Amino acid sequence: MAGVSTMTTKPVAAPATLGTLFDARSVAVVGASGDPGRIGGRPVAYMKALGYSGEILPVNPTRTEVQGLPAYPSLTAIGRPVDLVVIATPADTVETALKEAVEIGAKGAVIFSSGFSELDQHGADRQRRLSEIAHAGGLRLIGPNCLGLFDTRSRIAATFTTALESLDIAVGGFACVSQSGALAAYWLDMVRQAGIGVSRWISTGNEGGVSVADALAFLAEDDATGVIGMYIEDIKDGERFRAAALAARRAGKPVLAIKAGRSAAGAMAAASHTGALSGEFASYEAFFRQFGIVSVRSLSEMVQVAKLHLAGAVPAGDRIGIVSVSGGAGVMLADAAHLAGFSVEPLWQATRAALGDVLPSFAKPQNPIDLTGSVVQQRDVFRQALHIVATAPELDAVVLFIGLMHSIADELAEGLAAIYAAAGKPVVVVWVGAPPAVVHRLEAAGIVVFPDIPEAIAALAAARAPGRATIHGGPLPEGSLAAPDGPHRALAEHAAKRLVADVGGVAVPEGRLLRSAAEIGPELRDGRWVAKLQSADVLHKSDLGAVRLGLQGLKGIREAVEDLLTLGERLQVPVDGVLVERMVPFVLELVIGLRRDPTFGPMLVVGRGGTSVELEPDVAIGFLPLDDRDVEALLRSLRCAPLFDGFRGRPAVDVAAAAAAIGRQARAFLADPSLIELEINPLVLPAAGDGPPMALDALARVAGR
Repeated sequence: MAGVSTMTTKPVAAPATLGTLFDARSVAVVGASGDPGRIGGRPVAYMKALGYSGEILPVNPTRTEVQGLPAYPSLTAIGRPVDLVVIATPADTVETALKEAVEIGAKGAVIFSSGFSELDQHGADRQRRLSEIAHAGGLRLIGPNCLGLFDTRSRIAATFTTALESLDIAVGGFACVSQSGALAAYWLDMVRQAGIGVSRWISTGNEGGVSVADALAFLAEDDATGVIGMYIEDIKDGERFRAAALAARRAGKPVLAIKAGRSAAGAMAAASHTGALSGEFASYEAFFRQFGIVSVRSLSEMVQVAKLHLAGAVPAGDRIGIVSVSGGAGVMLADAAHLAGFSVEPLWQATRAALGDVLPSFAKPQNPIDLTGSVVQQRDVFRQALHIVATAPELDAVVLFIGLMHSIADELAEGLAAIYAAAGKPVVVVWVGAPPAVVHRLEAAGIVVFPDIPEAIAALAAARAPGRATIHGGPLPEGSLAAPDGPHRALAEHAAKRLVADVGGVAVPEGRLLRSAAEIGPELRDGRWVAKLQSADVLHKSDLGAVRLGLQGLKGIREAVEDLLTLGERLQVPVDGVLVERMVPFVLELVIGLRRDPTFGPMLVVGRGGTSVELEPDVAIGFLPLDDRDVEALLRSLRCAPLFDGFRGRPAVDVAAAAAAIGRQARAFLADPSLIELEINPLVLPAAGDGPPMALDALARVAGR
């Protein structure tokens, strides 16, 4: 390996765990500064101020003392093993420092320095050498170009983030892993201000070693962590990330993620609708839904959702009870809850009767309940009504709206805390203008307080999202993550349909491939037919006028075939012939796409089909493997799903049979790594009982030339 000749004769050491780094008992800081405000000075200053009980070993060749601690001219001069090395020197000195870290037996290294893969190819080459050195030495590398790591229990602060200038960060169960150092710093400050306790914090930077997938895998097994927050720009190892997400789900640890970058569709989008409909961001969002990761839009939303999880205030179901001191606010809450997928249903008779005994005559025992501002005068009514709703068995959670009421805030808070203790379900409060001391008091009792309605409902909906998932991801079969390397080639429609027909479950129309008009036979005399030019270079035939519909009689077919062959010559593309197929009746058109996502591997895209599929997309995505029930759940999640069961006199279709046929194609795709992409558009569904789904058009990409 280039740049590591001094270690080529040594065996690769077993890599240290991330836990070893967070619990390191000795930390050397290369480039340590006597100025606590400089990058190399901050880790030393922070650990001293935080009371880190391990050894802090400054390394600076020009100083014998740094911030009151003995300094060493080099890592090797320390003369004994060090658990963790922090490197805060210019990029061209980092490789030497990392080799010394390996030489002294360091278990891990954090590299703050920039000037690597984020810069140019030369920087990428330097970063590759760092990765090789770390791998050969069994050293866990974090960075380069990162803010490092922080642990509230061990008090390790291998970081220069300014977010630690406020040292009052509580110990708790919320962890952060971020590919952006700045976003990680903002997270730390926002969590501190929200009064949420932190477990571990890690900025992965360029990921020359430890990736977000590695960090998630560690945090999933970390006893100190209960909720995991993530900022993701891209995932380099989708298979590792999938395994880590599954581990977090098994451990019951919510993962809250911001995915940055709503990029355009990938390279295959130009050739297939599937590529356009399943671009990078859509793929990430679908993966998150399937694997139980909560997608949030901002750090503030992440903090609010984390509060719900850490307080055990996530509803087990979607039935919400609303109690408000304002009729207008109650209506707004009901509207927002409904739009977010919650159910604001009528209360049961027993609950209405109990409320009728305590409510004043002007208040109705209904959901939402409007107590009006009378609670200022009738505080017992407030407590009794809220207790009845909070203990009602027909509700999964209660949202209470309060505005101002500073004069009775302490009394209301005391009553709320007592009611919550007896509720047995989440009680969430929207308190406009709440006194900060009251918010702190309520949240200490496990009642999450929001400043306004949109934030509350958005956080509840995000926290509830994994419980609404209709499909759940599993492990990926070995070797099926991504498309094989090497050239790929497209197949013309007739060849792609042959693949579909060979798998079974999906039929293809009766028809013939004609290489000239002379091959037209009498079997084409009766009925209505469609003729389509066949070329691997003409995949979207309608766009080029390469389709003729509604043909009847041999004369019409002959003219169409001659016309299309002439079109092929004019387009100067290789032509296999003209496919003439019998037109078939159908009830509904779908698009079915199978492709190998470059990050997460084999995926299925289902949606409403036809030539205008990209004009108003209605699609759902699932990552393989999927069983037939999963496929049916994807179909049922489409906006057009009501059409499956018949709509305004239209016949119903057999959704279960369609799901079984699609599932069969998906399993065949997963089992054949040479098949890069398969799309059926449209896959038409006949009326229930009238036969199998049928592929009216198809395209495929396969490995090879």
